[in-house]
Amino acid sequence: MSSFHSGVNNSQLTPITPESKLSANVTDPIFSKTPDATGDSYCYRVLYQIYIEAKNGFSIINQSTNDTTFSLTQQLQNNNYYLYRLYSSYQPFGISYQQLTFTTNDNDNHTYQFITGCNDVTTDNLVVLNETKSFYLSGYFYYYISISGIEPYFPSEISVVNSLATIKYSYDPIFNYLVQLRSNTNQNLTEEISLTLKFSNKLFPFKLKSYYSEFNEQDLATSHIDTFFPPNVLSPGLSFTQFSYLCGPIFQSIVNTNITRPYQIIRAQYQNDQFTLPIKGKKGNMTFTGSVVDKNSSFINGNGSSVDYLNFSTNIKDIVIPKIEPIINSIGSFSTNSITLFIASINNTAPYQLNDFLYYYFVSTLLGWPYGFYSGNNNNFTHKVSLIQILEYSTTSYPSYGFGVHNLYEIYHQITPIIPVTSSTPPKLLSYSFTRVSSLNYLLTLTIESINGVKDLYTVSPIYNIYDALVGGTIYNGTFEIIFARHDFEYIAINDLIGFSTIYYIGDLISIDPLVTFQLPPELSYKLNISMFQNNNLRFLKNNLSLEEDSYNIVYLESKDIPPNKQISFILLDIISTPLERDISDSATMLVRNPFTFNNSSRLFECKFIVPKNNLFGPVQYLLEFEKNGFYSTELTPQLFVNDNTVLDNQGPIFSSFEKIGDGLVISTTGIIGWKFSITDDTNGFESGYIKVMGSIDSSTYHFNFTIDDAISGDEFNGQYQILINITQPCISQEYRIVRVYLFDTNKIASRFNLFPPPVLPTASIINPFINYLEEGINITILPFECSTLQVIPNQKPTLLSFSTFGGISTIDVGASYRTISFNFSIDSSSTIKLDQLPIVYINSLFNGLVQCFSKIVSIGTNSIFYTCSTELPLGFGYPNPLIFSIYGIVNNGGYYYGYTNNDIQEIQYSIHYVNTTFSLNQPVIKSTDKYYSDDNGELVIYGRGFSKGISSVNFTYSDSSLASNSATLISVYGSSVIKVGGIKITKYPFHIKVITSDGLISNQFTVNPVYFNSGITPTPTSSPTSSPTSSPTSSPTSSPTITPIPTITPIPTNVPQKCQGNPECGGKNQGYCSSTGCICYAPWIGITCTSQIIIVPQPSINTTNPQVEIPTTGNNDQSSETNNNESQKMIFKSLISLISLRELDFNNKEVNNHIFDQWIFTPIDQFKNQYFTSISNTNITATLEWFNQSTSIQFANQNLTMNPSSIKYTIEITKYQFSSSLNQLQLVMAASLESNSNDICSLNQFGNTSTGDDSNYLKIQIENHSLYGRFIKRAIIDQTVKSINNVLLDSSLNVIDDSSSLQSYIGITIPFYRDSIIVDPDFSVLIDSKSASGQDNSVCTKKKSGLTTSQLAGIIIGSVGFAAVIVIVTVYFMVKRNNQKKFESTINKKMTEMNNVDK
Repeated sequence: MSSFHSGVNNSQLTPITPESKLSANVTDPIFSKTPDATGDSYCYRVLYQIYIEAKNGFSIINQSTNDTTFSLTQQLQNNNYYLYRLYSSYQPFGISYQQLTFTTNDNDNHTYQFITGCNDVTTDNLVVLNETKSFYLSGYFYYYISISGIEPYFPSEISVVNSLATIKYSYDPIFNYLVQLRSNTNQNLTEEISLTLKFSNKLFPFKLKSYYSEFNEQDLATSHIDTFFPPNVLSPGLSFTQFSYLCGPIFQSIVNTNITRPYQIIRAQYQNDQFTLPIKGKKGNMTFTGSVVDKNSSFINGNGSSVDYLNFSTNIKDIVIPKIEPIINSIGSFSTNSITLFIASINNTAPYQLNDFLYYYFVSTLLGWPYGFYSGNNNNFTHKVSLIQILEYSTTSYPSYGFGVHNLYEIYHQITPIIPVTSSTPPKLLSYSFTRVSSLNYLLTLTIESINGVKDLYTVSPIYNIYDALVGGTIYNGTFEIIFARHDFEYIAINDLIGFSTIYYIGDLISIDPLVTFQLPPELSYKLNISMFQNNNLRFLKNNLSLEEDSYNIVYLESKDIPPNKQISFILLDIISTPLERDISDSATMLVRNPFTFNNSSRLFECKFIVPKNNLFGPVQYLLEFEKNGFYSTELTPQLFVNDNTVLDNQGPIFSSFEKIGDGLVISTTGIIGWKFSITDDTNGFESGYIKVMGSIDSSTYHFNFTIDDAISGDEFNGQYQILINITQPCISQEYRIVRVYLFDTNKIASRFNLFPPPVLPTASIINPFINYLEEGINITILPFECSTLQVIPNQKPTLLSFSTFGGISTIDVGASYRTISFNFSIDSSSTIKLDQLPIVYINSLFNGLVQCFSKIVSIGTNSIFYTCSTELPLGFGYPNPLIFSIYGIVNNGGYYYGYTNNDIQEIQYSIHYVNTTFSLNQPVIKSTDKYYSDDNGELVIYGRGFSKGISSVNFTYSDSSLASNSATLISVYGSSVIKVGGIKITKYPFHIKVITSDGLISNQFTVNPVYFNSGITPTPTSSPTSSPTSSPTSSPTSSPTITPIPTITPIPTNVPQKCQGNPECGGKNQGYCSSTGCICYAPWIGITCTSQIIIVPQPSINTTNPQVEIPTTGNNDQSSETNNNESQKMIFKSLISLISLRELDFNNKEVNNHIFDQWIFTPIDQFKNQYFTSISNTNITATLEWFNQSTSIQFANQNLTMNPSSIKYTIEITKYQFSSSLNQLQLVMAASLESNSNDICSLNQFGNTSTGDDSNYLKIQIENHSLYGRFIKRAIIDQTVKSINNVLLDSSLNVIDDSSSLQSYIGITIPFYRDSIIVDPDFSVLIDSKSASGQDNSVCTKKKSGLTTSQLAGIIIGSVGFAAVIVIVTVYFMVKRNNQKKFESTINKKMTEMNNVDK
């Protein structure tokens, strides 16, 4: 135990009485603590741990402190060692002297003086050093700032005068604070913003650069055209009634802005400033929207750098949310021989207005009609529920029952347990372990002892019920496993069944003998800092995106300082991926964490992600998250951009027409009412919708789900639909009201209408699909009808005749893989039941809420109706307590509804009103899997339970009928809860999994829906699309789609006419003809004399190291060559193409810089295409290599070209380069070589102009009758325009190999000065020549022996086809960065020597 005492400050804890029986020490000797927030005059959550050893057989029986602001409790005991927790939630400034008393078993008191201090931080040397570029996110501007001189500890929050900003500690050692700034209050938007830091003893003013000062003033908005909905809402004297609760008038404003978030806010009297939301448009012409939230408001707009104000008043009549006005009948317990119930029954005198209610009984549940509606109609009803009574519970936290509208519990009742608590001992953690199971998740294994039984575990947000976690033993002494990601983990809290709990924070002791603390795995504790991400080691597959469709992208992270098993996530924060400002209905799943995985081959962290289509132009905000912290994109290089031509669609589908069908219809026998409407979504297109309709008197409910396939006319952009309800006599006159509408477009952007939306949806106005009908008002959603024949149907509750579980089961195993429970019940039909309203069976648990079972009619007898329903219970639902049943939602034709509580069901003879629960531990159950992309490598992590007893097989079946079922390869088993498998076949369609254990138990079938991912899509252009995609090489000559021409800088060079050559001329009439430009060849012939022929060779092997391609060719590819004997067939030719370097040249073509390509990042795209990425001096080079196995038409730089079969194309994209001078130029150096395994042959090298009209240079390297034939187009796409370039042969300036059996050439593609991006695109094909090099001038031959054997001529065509450029926009930082860019020292000759040594 000696390690425990190290570093103890004994002066903090001083014995007053002799330490003859006890020895005490402080484990955390911090004498003085500081406030969490600088404006506080107290310290929050002050905690000390005191360790005591009892001597000579003595024990401690009691403890106390005389300071009422502190509590002293025993935390651990092991034999004669004790650990006590001294805690205060609030300690004011100053020094506290308190006495701690410990009583031993001989009733002797032992007293210690304990001194603690709470002091303000010292700011004498405070300095704000630097700030980063600001960014906008969800209504706030953010900055990272660097502060020094706060002593002794950095507070978690720094207060600001007038609360203009919030400043929190960021945990980064460099930029240690994050500023969240509210709207700019300056009249000049570009002026610096003054803030004053508030400490208890000092004010510290400083200034931040305005967000708007980062832009050119001409890019700021100067005009706006505003449209209000309804149009007359600003008219004096007119009033507007909310369309629904919280759903008021809105406006849309067309703004001529070149920045994404112009200064445009609504300032209301009683609310914070609200920025308008961009919903559609593109750069220079954007539409924003906002809601009119108060009667007196200001509409504030930026006008250049100044600010304009428009003050207006509106007369808005709010819809008041309905409340319960109960007359309480009874609330209390009801005991039977089998089970004790808690029953709450009320009569409500206020009309029910079709809203939802919030129920609380250990868990909160939001439910609407019919749950609890026991009898009556919406004008006067009885609400009654039966719940399982808690028998024993902690007296310090009595359970309660709550019932009301949203969080307004009009009914609140504290429940008194029936049995006194027998043990108040909280759960105890005995041991723990962490296991990494995937890129994002860990498995935490806990051994827990609990006298009262474990109820649940929780970390920060997720609650892990025991059925999620128990894998061995029992809830009283068992092993539990939970899956967590770091962002979810702050501590582990263990709750027992009667309300006692224990919380373990990181660093807490869980054992004192031996000494064990609760610690995270080392890689989670490893701290990252911003410098690890600033040395050009973060790269995107595509930096600049054109988002007409989803963009499939990959981000790469290279760092030797970050452990390979470090957990890092990439989170997109664009307004489509993370709609914080638009719609937080699904906030629990809004932040999508894309985990990085470490690639052992490339030694890089890699992360796939998808940027949604039709997004906002400009920089895409993202977050690199680790532990509980992260770095925002403004701190990082490079940034990710959406190009300026992308059209935003951030608005869900809306109704463009809406008509009632049968409005006021009088029904004598039967009739149809409903609505006919058009749904418009101009850009994304409508995908699916849901509408819920309810009756105003009897709550009859109709659900309508529909998709684009249900349209009666039109298309996804403007389609017409209808929903119809059939009404027959007998009936009652009432209104049918639309109470809920959800409309989704193809980008999952929703419009939502709720008659009474939840209070967590403050944007109800701007996402309302009825915005075109705000002037008409809510009446368009209301359909009244009248029943002409008045047939009085009495309010007579039907009799429940029978109720039972299927098969009469009285126990269900909620740990089994099959957990379906079924019910049969019947009622008498004497009260004319409304047959289209089907009742719901509710299955209630004590701690886990309820499950609904939706019934259907089995048969209708003379006097009875028979129902059945089936549902699957959640894993472990209700265990270890019983489950009880109730029925609600029976409606008669007289407008009355009815339900049956559990005690009603008990009264039915032979009924089964509850079932007991058991929980098997060995049955395999699949609960979830990791995200699986359609192009993943066939490996998948599966989460569940029951996996520890041995796995016999994991079987896959596929929705794709072309794929046969197969068994997985079992890679790893982690505890009882996780397995990792391989062997999944490549598919983009759903597939199904079953796990079979070694003892023959079969799991549930779990369906995996792969996320479609195609990283093979060519990177998008820097602005408007610059070329078409290359046609698929698997189909015979194809043409590219029609393309908008790229702007051209004239003149573009054309080759001078050439004299037709050859004997016969142009190879003869069957091979080509003579034109004004020279020889034009017939396929498959090629060359200036049409005597080289294209031959077909197998696709070359993929090089995973660099973009170097080797095409081996044997000597028997064709039978038309000059010779074809056995010797020639043994000859092997190797063609090699490489990217060597990027040279910067001055105006005299002298080399200024030479950046040699060394290391590349390899990314496979598909079977024909691969991509390679490298970076030099902040310039990215991306080479995409594509193989064509047949003739394909493509377009590059406004020029149509043909790719020959057996050719490989290099698409080379280079981003912004930092030129030494604007007079300089770049030169991309490529190498082509050809060698043979024979020495007694001839070689030839040629370079010149083509004659086929493609205005290119050609390179021909020939050995005997095999050639490398290269075509270099004299144009490129430079800064989104087509410009001319020069191609030069560099053989005279570089050392090349030039002999009869091995020939090399260097080609320089010379590009003039540019600003943003360039694209060139070489490709290579295989040819055969009819004339050997030995018979041509300038050939190089050996002199050993004549009669050389030859086979066929092979060549490689090097052409240029371009797609899109990638721009790297480097963030301007207000900080000093270290630039440790790795320099390459190898020379060109060394590079070529290495190439020549390959496979020799």
